[in-house]
Amino acid sequence: MNLTGQRVRAAVTNPLVRGCLAGTIATGIMTLLIEGGRAGGLFRTAPPEEITARAEAAVGVSHELSEPAFHASWGAAHVAYGALCGVGFALARPLLPVSTVLAGLLFGGTVWAVSYLGVLPRLQLYPPIRVDAPARVAVMLAAHAAFGIATAEADRHLSDTRRAER
Repeated sequence: MNLTGQRVRAAVTNPLVRGCLAGTIATGIMTLLIEGGRAGGLFRTAPPEEITARAEAAVGVSHELSEPAFHASWGAAHVAYGALCGVGFALARPLLPVSTVLAGLLFGGTVWAVSYLGVLPRLQLYPPIRVDAPARVAVMLAAHAAFGIATAEADRHLSDTRRAER
């Protein structure tokens, strides 16, 4: 194995790096579901887009961004949050069920609940779900279930790859 392969393998043995990678991969899958909901006419504004718009307005930079820069900012913010949640998964993994599907569903549901029932409304970055469109709530629940499962499966796959290379 070459030096680059050894460095990659060493990075993947670190559960925090593995969680970051798993969360990033899962965010891509989740974003496809969210964009599918938007394309299907279930809502106009994707929650990560609305959250970023409100955060940028709160710190006074929203008027400074062009439309392409804004789209890049909400995409980057969404991926960063997903990667951070993936690190949270890596830390919580020993406490979760052995089954990757059950662990993923529990984790994804927890991320949704903490975000959409707690932190985001409290920070006024997203409306409380009682006033949000039911279709958007449903899409986000499904997207977070997929995010959790994809995070768990990516983490398992990266762990299995590490073991197989020894």
